[in-house]
Amino acid sequence: MGPKVYATVLALALFAGGAQAAAIDPNMGGPGNAAHGEALFKQHCSICHQPDPGGKNGVGPALYGAYGRRAGQAPGFTYSDNLKASGLVWTPQLLNQWIQKPAALVPGAKMNLAPVSVAQDRADIIAFLATKSTNVVKAEAPAHPAAAATTHKKAKKAS
Repeated sequence: MGPKVYATVLALALFAGGAQAAAIDPNMGGPGNAAHGEALFKQHCSICHQPDPGGKNGVGPALYGAYGRRAGQAPGFTYSDNLKASGLVWTPQLLNQWIQKPAALVPGAKMNLAPVSVAQDRADIIAFLATKSTNVVKAEAPAHPAAAATTHKKAKKAS
């Protein structure tokens, strides 16, 4: 590892430590822009991950096909026991949480990163990852309090 790469990894690790106290932002921004997400991926993620078919595991697992895949399942990568046992499937909502604060989603996760704090940037990275997978992911519908109240009232009337 050259001095430039070492310095970058060290800076990211130090920054990530200070950022761990920040709360998770559930907002996803608008529709993701995969082209911008690719540039952001190169900036934030490519030091540890490769997104292309045939990409090699490095500090982190290769991410081709990660979108829509069960967490902790990339062949040949050693994951934390907690991530392997989590049962998570990488949906946009879970990826949104993960790229902000992995340990909040899966305590004991090995991944440390400087969180992507701008919601639209997270949406763009997730859109890029979706282009690097053949998995189909149904987006989770956000809970809407009014819809839940209406459903509850209808159920009450029916009984």
